[in-house]
Amino acid sequence: MALVLKNPDGTYASKCALCGEVLVDSIFATGRFITNKSHEFYRFSDAAMHWDCYVKWPQQSRFASVYFEATGNAFEQIRNQIWKTLLKSTDAFASYMFAADEVSVMLRKSGTNIRLHRSRWQNWLNGGWSRECRPELEREAVREILPQLQVLQLPEPRSS
Repeated sequence: MALVLKNPDGTYASKCALCGEVLVDSIFATGRFITNKSHEFYRFSDAAMHWDCYVKWPQQSRFASVYFEATGNAFEQIRNQIWKTLLKSTDAFASYMFAADEVSVMLRKSGTNIRLHRSRWQNWLNGGWSRECRPELEREAVREILPQLQVLQLPEPRSS
């Protein structure tokens, strides 16, 4: 995840990769997923930006798609060891982490990854998502794939 610096008072010291102003909540950040310095999105890889700047960015959709593909491919290499794939589609990737008893939903449209403890999953599916998702991009992305998420069966947790 991007190194986002904070001041002693808890405010952000880092600046938005899009507008150059100091960050304030809510933010979108990625880890380093592009290593080719000549790639058009290189400077936005391993960077943070205001959520509002990200949503309005003309390249947001393309960037989110590149991020979704890159993180999905990297994740696939380690997934089978600690994650169980629940859904893999062109729009979303959902998986379950046994060790944390957690569900992860990666969304192509927003480029965001929503992580929820198993105990919160049903309430989130039953409407909590509309309150918890960031407007409007993330909310739209979840709304579009919600029918696919609602039929998922979570695996039984492994006993330790």
